[in-house]
Amino acid sequence: MDIHVITITEEQAKNIVSIEEGHFSDVKSIDISPSKLTRSISAFANASGGELHIGIDEKESDSKKIRHWRGFADPEAGNAHIQTFEKLFPLAIPSPKMK
Repeated sequence: MDIHVITITEEQAKNIVSIEEGHFSDVKSIDISPSKLTRSISAFANASGGELHIGIDEKESDSKKIRHWRGFADPEAGNAHIQTFEKLFPLAIPSPKMK
């Protein structure tokens, strides 16, 4: 099964970067290890779901969080993260009739 890659607009990236983290939303850098990513996924699974955005760098400066978008260089670079999600939540596999 192919995972479709979409390109987001600059405005969409700004909206994602500005998401407030909370009980149902979290942002992570692409540098997060897949094993550590499972903690965030587990927390959302225990809290009835949420949104986890990977590709947001965050630094503190003068007690303010400064974020910027830094996605994967190409789809292959995100394979380990996708595999982590897939192990916990298997992607639908189309039946032979659907192919």
